[in-house]
Amino acid sequence: MFRKLKPDIKCASIYELDTESLRRGGVRGLFFDIDNTMEPYSTPLPSEKLTEWLRGLTAEGFAVGILSNARQARIAKFVDGFPPELRDRILYVYKAAKPLKKGFRKLLTSAGIEPNEGAMIGDQLYTDIWGGNRAGLTTILVPPIDPSIEPPFVRFKRIFEKPFL
Repeated sequence: MFRKLKPDIKCASIYELDTESLRRGGVRGLFFDIDNTMEPYSTPLPSEKLTEWLRGLTAEGFAVGILSNARQARIAKFVDGFPPELRDRILYVYKAAKPLKKGFRKLLTSAGIEPNEGAMIGDQLYTDIWGGNRAGLTTILVPPIDPSIEPPFVRFKRIFEKPFL
């Protein structure tokens, strides 16, 4: 189990991803957690910076998806904040039950790619990284954008992540 808690890659933020290296490694789909990975926790709408960056990823040919344990209303509102031409290209799975494989498989199927062609990018070892590893994806750990605004249950989980970081 502990081996599955280790990310393949660590990165300072999503904006620092080496997408060219990922592409050369066969990655065709980039899947993200929202809260504290793409935007600060509970940010209702995507920023212009995130919008432009994702527009660039889709223009490069990457399938882009969001995999979140949050409820449908949270994810739908966030995705609806993208301009229509980008919104239609963002795949998403809500109530993904990470680290279980089900949500990852659903997103992979929607993207039309195999597990070895996908990468999961997230800020939590026990959901994003463990789940992505179990599902056969490349996993990329980023530090949380702003841990000071996380709810107590997330801060509690981070206590158990520390030995593995």
